[in-house]
Amino acid sequence: MSLLQNPLFRALLLLVLILLFGITGFYITTPDFSFFDALYMTVITLSTVGYTEVEGFSDQGRSFAVAFILVAFVVVAIAIRFIVESLFSQWNLNYWKQKKIRS
Repeated sequence: MSLLQNPLFRALLLLVLILLFGITGFYITTPDFSFFDALYMTVITLSTVGYTEVEGFSDQGRSFAVAFILVAFVVVAIAIRFIVESLFSQWNLNYWKQKKIRS
């Protein structure tokens, strides 16, 4: 099995990519943001905590946040699907191994 076929790797890759997309988007759309501000906004948006917005949030930044929330929702759902798929395939494989041993 190649690395890209591994569901856990695909899930991790998607999560890293959406994190980088969020950081880049917030950093570009809001000139007053530092890298850490962009990271903070990305993490609180992805985690759905929504603790507080960083000061100096531009209208472009808010527009990006809306788009980011919609895109991130889909990407995180797909990543969760890959994780569940991996767990079920492992459980299913273990089930058949146990059944074969008992036979």
